[in-house]
Amino acid sequence: MINTVLPAVFTIVLFFLARRLYGRYTIALLNPVLLCIAIISAVLLLTQSDYQAYQQSTMAIHYLLEPAVVALAYPLYRQFHQIKPVFVALCFTSWLVVSISTTAAFLLCQAFAASAEISASMAALSVTTPITLLISDYLGGIPAVAAIMVILIGVFGGVFGLHILTFCQVRGNAAKGVALGIVCHAIGTAAAMEHHPQAGAFASAAMTITAVITALWVPVLYHWLSISFL
Repeated sequence: MINTVLPAVFTIVLFFLARRLYGRYTIALLNPVLLCIAIISAVLLLTQSDYQAYQQSTMAIHYLLEPAVVALAYPLYRQFHQIKPVFVALCFTSWLVVSISTTAAFLLCQAFAASAEISASMAALSVTTPITLLISDYLGGIPAVAAIMVILIGVFGGVFGLHILTFCQVRGNAAKGVALGIVCHAIGTAAAMEHHPQAGAFASAAMTITAVITALWVPVLYHWLSISFL
């Protein structure tokens, strides 16, 4: 019983400690998600623990992922009066980014002679993990590879996204939120919320719209790319 509960307790305590540390020292590399992934990976490797057993023990935390994503809609509700006038433009921007990222990933896979399974796994990486897994499985990809890539993109965006946008002279909070929400899904949206409420609202809207567009458009686009280039 203790062995079953201990990994979940360790993960929760570690996350809250990481959040406190990040709150005290706002350094990009101390991002709580990144820190938890690094420490848990190190612990599993050093103790030679079975990852499947750890996953089963922390399944309750996994089930909280979907309600947490839904909760990100709250700032969208609060700021919807600002989003409504640009809703169509936001939909078009999301469609454009999804189309470009999927096409670029497909062409890179072809350039490096990647297998069809790897190529399908890279088709939908700008949305939350549950949607990515469904699309990857539908296209014949490898869900584990897709999940890892989604997490890496989200963590990279959460850690470096705002710094990159600032470096690129992007000053508007709405623009920062849209960029993080479209490309870096929930983790990017969380970073946008910490940055500014308006950025968080636009990131939440962009993430939601991108998820819908990805689910409907990427299977069609990927099929067309496969027919055209293979």
